[in-house]
Amino acid sequence: MTVKTKTGIYIGLILAVIAVAVGLIIWHGGRQAPAPAPAVTPPPTPEVVIREKEVEIEKIVEVEKEITAATIQDGLRDMGFLVTEEYYFTEVVSYSSIKTLFDWELGITESRYLVSYDGVVTAGIDFAGITVTKDTDDGLLTVTLPRASIRNIDIDMESFELYTEKEGWGNPISVADYNQSLVELEKNAENRALDRGILDRAGENAVRVIDNFIKSLMDTSGYTIRYDTVG
Repeated sequence: MTVKTKTGIYIGLILAVIAVAVGLIIWHGGRQAPAPAPAVTPPPTPEVVIREKEVEIEKIVEVEKEITAATIQDGLRDMGFLVTEEYYFTEVVSYSSIKTLFDWELGITESRYLVSYDGVVTAGIDFAGITVTKDTDDGLLTVTLPRASIRNIDIDMESFELYTEKEGWGNPISVADYNQSLVELEKNAENRALDRGILDRAGENAVRVIDNFIKSLMDTSGYTIRYDTVG
């Protein structure tokens, strides 16, 4: 084999090796690298769970500490005058007027009527006058509130019923007579409501409202709530 022939063979082998190498590089370059395995988050240990619960309890206790007497007092005072009891009534009003002459009653001048109205007497407490003190050491919460009072006497004018009416000679019934009757009606309704204990019930209901309000804000298991009435 001549030198020239051997040289050609060597060159051909070298080119073949180079071609194989280039092919391998191209083939590896076209493949995508495998995606990394997702990180696995280990489940929380019992110690971690306990610590998380302790943090939650600490937050609750911290909020509890913020419920001061001023917080309770301001919340109650924002309610203003609160109607806590109502007394419904039907009142009959009797009116009679007669003229006299030398101390003698003139029967023909007698005017009279008999009417009735429905209405309601409301009573409650002005929560704006409430004061609250909190003694943490003794576990005592003291609420001082005003006495209950009559708020309104509302007459339902649409409930008016006229039973009898008579106008005497020279003695007509006037609007002033009706107005005076309404004043007497209101006074009678108020007195009847007072006799039936409207203010006592209004005070008792107010205490229930305050008690529920306080217990919605704080844990009162370690406290005694005392109510004092003034005025």
